[in-house]
Amino acid sequence: MSVSTRANSRQQGFTLIEVLVSTLVLTVGLLGIAAMQMVSFQTNQSAYMRSQATFLAQDMLDRIRANQRGYRSTSVYDDVDSGSVGAIPASPGCKAGNVGCTPQQMGIEDVREWVQHFTNIEGVANYRPVLLNGTGVVRRGTDNTFTVTVSWDDRDYDLEGNLTRETVTRSVSYTADLF
Repeated sequence: MSVSTRANSRQQGFTLIEVLVSTLVLTVGLLGIAAMQMVSFQTNQSAYMRSQATFLAQDMLDRIRANQRGYRSTSVYDDVDSGSVGAIPASPGCKAGNVGCTPQQMGIEDVREWVQHFTNIEGVANYRPVLLNGTGVVRRGTDNTFTVTVSWDDRDYDLEGNLTRETVTRSVSYTADLF
């Protein structure tokens, strides 16, 4: 009799195999979530860099637009390259006093302030550029057309979001026709 009652009794609790399988499924799920978080962080960092580059390019175009007399009568905004630190003129110092700046001086101040986002031209201790190996270039075309290009180094990923260990140079470029 005791054999038949044992067969009819219900099982209680979990077997060791069931616990191991559920732990394995949970572990795989948590690893998947961690991988998604890593890819999200990487793409978010890349998007942040692109946003900063876009801001810097638009900032320079806005500076040029605000100084109409400066870009029409001088060449201070022509061929600006943040990589050519020696070509960046010294500060005229007109912003410190109440005298004000001429359009030429304002253009020089604009160029210096913009280049500081890429290069430590003032010798500041613990300087950190906005973009990794970033460069900014302003080119003047015909009929007051200005093109601002901002480039930076970024990490590259394949189609699955895996880091390929390569550094690529990305850039944004904006052109404005100023009248």
